[in-house]
Amino acid sequence: MTDGAAFILSSKIKNLPPTHPFQLVFRRLVDEKEPWTSGQWMTERVGGSDVQNTETFAKYAPFDKESIDPLGEGDYLINGFKFFSSATDANVALLLARTPSGKLSTFLAPLRTTVVGSDGTHRQVSNGVRIHRLKNKLGTKELPTAELELKDMRAHLVGELDQGVVTIAPLLNVTRIHTFIGSLAAFRRAISIAKSFAKVRTTVGEPLWLIPMHLRVLADLEVKHRAGLNLAFFTIAVMGLVEDDVLPPPELPHLPRAGKEATVVFRTLTATTKAVISKMSIAGIQECQEAMGGVGFMDEPDEPEFNLSRLLRNTLVNSIWEGTTNVLASEATRFLLKNFNTFDAWIERVHASIKHTEFRNALTVSWAALKTRFLSNSQNPATVIADGRRYMFTLASILCGTLLALDAERDGDPVYHEIARRWILDVESGVGGAFSDIVSSRESKSSPTESHADWDCRIVWGIDLPQRVSGHRSLNSTSRL
Repeated sequence: MTDGAAFILSSKIKNLPPTHPFQLVFRRLVDEKEPWTSGQWMTERVGGSDVQNTETFAKYAPFDKESIDPLGEGDYLINGFKFFSSATDANVALLLARTPSGKLSTFLAPLRTTVVGSDGTHRQVSNGVRIHRLKNKLGTKELPTAELELKDMRAHLVGELDQGVVTIAPLLNVTRIHTFIGSLAAFRRAISIAKSFAKVRTTVGEPLWLIPMHLRVLADLEVKHRAGLNLAFFTIAVMGLVEDDVLPPPELPHLPRAGKEATVVFRTLTATTKAVISKMSIAGIQECQEAMGGVGFMDEPDEPEFNLSRLLRNTLVNSIWEGTTNVLASEATRFLLKNFNTFDAWIERVHASIKHTEFRNALTVSWAALKTRFLSNSQNPATVIADGRRYMFTLASILCGTLLALDAERDGDPVYHEIARRWILDVESGVGGAFSDIVSSRESKSSPTESHADWDCRIVWGIDLPQRVSGHRSLNSTSRL
């Protein structure tokens, strides 16, 4: 939220004088020694993701006295109630409020302001913010989230009047990126913990890290994580194309062209990547927890470095915060209904650049099938949106396969090639929730040159399989004598 607030202000301060409050706020938000933090207050009782139901109102009422506060006194008074307010201990907050026109505007408000006491001393008081109660959440308990009443809160208008959603939208792009990167980081940590556990555990008479079934589970998790990693950082790369107007765009054939194409791809990816990676990571962390048995289910507060229960709890919110899966699927499909041809031109160009014939053909078939279904239903948008989740998850599956194919070609690493082969041709892994007939349409009888277990070991441990194990003591030849 702080990163997003700084990004919004960076585009607003270019023509403002050095003494303007926004200049001070921006400098403090990006200060490395004593940085400020920013909250983002949008959700209300009558509307979560549907911000058009906002019942917080802003009244234009310029301060008629000389302000002693370094941030000045905003020209608007804010009154309302915010139901989920994260970072309640922040220095400033960005929020939406309705103006007399009935439309939304974006405002910046400090949480505290400076006043002069009766004895002439300066002191800080709340800027019209009253905490009703702190939320009792399943996870992220270290981050205070509260219900806040705003009463005559002084605030500064950000951007154009009555253009609140347009003004605050760039913040959502930033917070969504932080969300899916946080999910991937938690997923990676869970895999690392599960792998460390497997290295020291022996069960059913075999070392756990070599038991074929367990090895296969870990390999599947590694494939899923690598797919998510490629999708995540590609989304960030496209964000750079859209938002960096200083550096020339890198000349990479799979990146969209600067301008409308990059904007369309980025808008589609932001919603899709956040939704899909959040779901993948939650399922992946739970699988890691199960891979450790009862140890994984423990919730030991004095051992946070091994606490998968806490990791899972804190990651669960990422599929809700900044848009639930349904909200993001609706957003992505509605946007594609208006811009499908632009997105289609980009992805077909990327598929044509894939050198591996079998990968290219399989991905082209899947995309053609999804495209046909989408366009055949596009005359009835309600039908498309009703199936929005499956369209979004199928698109993510194809995008992950595309990026894995390019990843394998770029590095020339046989392990990365095997990961791409499993995702694209074997359809062993996946994001879940996709159109099964479209995803399975790219299945192939292609098989690795060596045994599945050999490749499992290389994917998980980065080494050749050191020894063969049966998977259970009852299958050992010595046990049957």
